[in-house]
Amino acid sequence: MNMTNLTEVQNEDNREFLIGDVVVTIDPFFGSDLYTIKEIYKNHLGIHFALFEEGGFWRVSGIRHATVAELNANRRLSDAEMALGEVP
Repeated sequence: MNMTNLTEVQNEDNREFLIGDVVVTIDPFFGSDLYTIKEIYKNHLGIHFALFEEGGFWRVSGIRHATVAELNANRRLSDAEMALGEVP
């Protein structure tokens, strides 16, 4: 009998984002706004999208969680700003 621990199972439909998560786009070209996830869905091609409370949507593969520093600044931080924040 194969007993798989559910915590060890990677759920491709769930990904790493939850409703209410605050995210930014991975590519800074698309702006420095923070977005709050309202809904996550998968289209007929199997591509996951996040719908935002602020309006609009983005492919899940094109967003990441906002850092604590970004949440405090209420915007995406540049790579240089992020590097400064990591210096002790």
